[in-house]
Amino acid sequence: MANIQQASAQDKVEKIAKITLWTLIGLTILVVALFVGIGYDTPYEEKPTIVNPQLTDLLICWTYFLIAAAALSTVGAILYGFVSGGNKSRNEDKGFLKHTGLVAWGTFIVSIVVGVALGAANSSEVMLINGKDWNEPSAIILTDASMVSIIVLTIVTVIATAYSMITSKK
Repeated sequence: MANIQQASAQDKVEKIAKITLWTLIGLTILVVALFVGIGYDTPYEEKPTIVNPQLTDLLICWTYFLIAAAALSTVGAILYGFVSGGNKSRNEDKGFLKHTGLVAWGTFIVSIVVGVALGAANSSEVMLINGKDWNEPSAIILTDASMVSIIVLTIVTVIATAYSMITSKK
């Protein structure tokens, strides 16, 4: 009887997680669509050849919210695993799932290394930021490393999420 109640509680948690995930995906699509759709016909004052999107602050705030939500849900999942006594022998990970931590950290480290290498290769370039030339090599390296890691990690996350949804048995 306790196993049935535990399975039922796990099913409820999984349903809540799926609903939350799909809601966040929908809201993210909406925020990106608003960002792309509003203000792209307005030229930037200092350089009229560049467009001035009006909802940049919304996109940045949404990104901060997603980062905070990811951190909180990670801590919550870890605490839930400890509290519920996630029995590893009963739910043994198989195949690709055994190596998800290695894949995640490996992808992160490789993306940072590639970003730093690209930034070092482009450190002599000049960036135009708010109408000012900026050619500080450390800032260019940091910017390139951040952008490459964001792109690579986003692609890997989308692939892992799609793989997880496709191979889900429930």
